[in-house]
Amino acid sequence: MATAICRRAFSRLSLLVALLSAPPVQAGAVLTLDSLRHPSFEADGLRVSLATGRRGEADIQVDRLMVAGIEYRRLNLHCTGFVLDLRRLDCPHGLIRREDDRGRDRPALPFSFTYRFADGATTLAIEGAEVVALSPLIKRMRGWRPEGRLDLKLTADRAQARLDLTVRQARFGSAAGDIAGEGIDLELEATAHRVADGWRWRAHLDWPAGELYVAPWYRKAGVRVDAEGALTAKALDVALARVALAGIGTVDASWRWDRAAAGMESFGFVTEPLDLGTAFAEWVQPWLDQSAVPKVSASGKVRFSGAWSGGAWQSAYAGLEEARLVDGTDYLEFAGMNARIPWERGVVSEAEFSVTSARLGELPLGGFRIPVRLHDDEAHFERLSIPLLDGRLYVDELFAKRHPDGWQGSFAGGIESVSLPKLTSAVKLPPMAGSLTARIPRAAYAGNVVTLDGDLVIEVFDGRIVATGLTVIDPLKPTRRFMLDLTARELDIGLLTQTFSFGSIEGRLDADIGGLELIGWQPARFDARVHSSPGDYRRAISRGALRDISALGGAAGAAAINLSPARFFNTFDYRRIGFGCSLRGAVCHFEGLAPAGTGALIVEGSGLPRVQVIGYNRRIDWNLLVSRIRAVIAGKSKAVIE
Repeated sequence: MATAICRRAFSRLSLLVALLSAPPVQAGAVLTLDSLRHPSFEADGLRVSLATGRRGEADIQVDRLMVAGIEYRRLNLHCTGFVLDLRRLDCPHGLIRREDDRGRDRPALPFSFTYRFADGATTLAIEGAEVVALSPLIKRMRGWRPEGRLDLKLTADRAQARLDLTVRQARFGSAAGDIAGEGIDLELEATAHRVADGWRWRAHLDWPAGELYVAPWYRKAGVRVDAEGALTAKALDVALARVALAGIGTVDASWRWDRAAAGMESFGFVTEPLDLGTAFAEWVQPWLDQSAVPKVSASGKVRFSGAWSGGAWQSAYAGLEEARLVDGTDYLEFAGMNARIPWERGVVSEAEFSVTSARLGELPLGGFRIPVRLHDDEAHFERLSIPLLDGRLYVDELFAKRHPDGWQGSFAGGIESVSLPKLTSAVKLPPMAGSLTARIPRAAYAGNVVTLDGDLVIEVFDGRIVATGLTVIDPLKPTRRFMLDLTARELDIGLLTQTFSFGSIEGRLDADIGGLELIGWQPARFDARVHSSPGDYRRAISRGALRDISALGGAAGAAAINLSPARFFNTFDYRRIGFGCSLRGAVCHFEGLAPAGTGALIVEGSGLPRVQVIGYNRRIDWNLLVSRIRAVIAGKSKAVIE
């Protein structure tokens, strides 16, 4: 094709030479070529205007020019020192502009160009050009506000080609602000030679300076890439690309790009042992930050590999070597982590994950090992037991599956016979007596919602707390919502009040909390009822507990307490205790055991001396009530009982 095109050009050049040798009858001559094809460039709608009165001056208009895969349209090239004869086309000093207002507002792009008709030898050079000069020429650069300078040199003939590109102090940013670069230096060297069905090529890219942000990821300079492959009419093949990332390690990759479909046909990669700390900070933490997860520090080594084709992943591998993870609050820690996780589509594989030690706050967790069975988009493991103080944390089953609309899964497990004194001391909570046992029969996750099938049972304070209908919406977001019903039966009030420094009350307590809804751990709505448990047991309340109950009412709405006729006893018997609170719009609508004049009875005394506690404030600000409870627990209440 190139030969035929050149022959047509020669016929027109002959006509041009004849015109130039004849006596001048006009100020110049015009040469028009419909198209010009070369393995390294394409040109359509080429018009060369020669000014015979200004020797060596020429203007070239090109409707379309394709060089190194970049397309230029409606270009005006002005050449000084222009030479065009039967052997060559030379433009040693040229300027390129777009033929519209956008182009005239930008600096011209300086270049030099040489083409020999006999062997197709071509040289294109751009030296010291402003990057912004490319923006009116290349549509993809519009709106990116590019800055910096570049040098480019392309040499080619019909058998081989070489490209050298240098970019200095480049700066750019997308209109959406999700991609930006600052102070970027780049050097690219690429060579290619002709083969039967296309080109064989090699390339080297060095990024020694600058910063790049591609939301949500950020990377400083320190990247080197060496690659080789083939370019045919059908595809771009990268047989091997070795990417060296400073501070992380090396990744080897290969891929095939379908040029006709303009899409990836296949892709694969494998890493050497990478530095987990840097890799986690650059690749994982930015994604976690979007979910408001606390920052995590990591150390150790990690390996990855994967293969993708046919529109889906076909295999993958992940491995950890003596890794350590600690969250930014220093509350959660895993140490001595080792993992071997192979996966292949259509094959059942066994993965292993082990931890030497772990910590939750000051609460130590023993080492454990998790065997996982993987099959396509499913992960399943069972029978996990983690030592927890003198008890254990256990998982009967954990299942996860990826669906087109997201991940789904289920969980069953719990906590068994954990000492509450040791547990509360380790997590720095008020000391509690007894032991903790909790059982989760089955929890399911789908569509960003966690639901509990069955009851969550917690044995604490010598009684039992049961949660039913538990639902968590958006569990990974700070605005997560909890909805559930709670019932508590026969809680030892003595252990409870002792735990929270709330005077002293002997007896048993039942509670029913219906329609409980929490948003971001803060109560938004509930209907609660607390009352003495039925049965025969010791029922006594201390003067300190009466003082604390009174303090909850505040100075203006304090509960009225009648200790008559004996004012100097420290402990009093009671018949029953009870109250209710319905939370709506941050206001607690209060009720007692029974009406008592304009108030509500809270504590009904028994025997002599007789105690009665009556509350008169029927509408209580919830946030104010919480602050009063905290003050009472901290021993800062100022109520005085007469």
